[in-house]
Amino acid sequence: MMSLQEEKIDAPIYFKKYVYGVIKLNIGDYNEPIIIAGNQLVSYDDEIGCLSDIKVSHLRILLESSPEVIIIGTGSKQALPAITIVTELAKLGKSADFMSSQQACKNYNLLVNEGRNVSCIII
Repeated sequence: MMSLQEEKIDAPIYFKKYVYGVIKLNIGDYNEPIIIAGNQLVSYDDEIGCLSDIKVSHLRILLESSPEVIIIGTGSKQALPAITIVTELAKLGKSADFMSSQQACKNYNLLVNEGRNVSCIII
């Protein structure tokens, strides 16, 4: 378990703590993967249980807020996505950083605290 709030974060949504299976945001605790886009927690229809469950529909949700940075937290360990996900992002002129969810939460906090527009999926 790691606390993610080492400095004051000035953002509408940020990560307080991440433990595999539990995501603690400043706005509440979640026991399922989440999508944040445009400083909002976004609901989605197609269930995400693991990296291979991410679909084009999830990517479109991320891209609606025209993010500068897209982060995908892949769970307890870094994993690489199916080539179809990378190809779809490339078609849309975007790329994403894939990393462990714990590292993704830290990077998200850092970037939004700098005022950057970040979208993410955390598994």
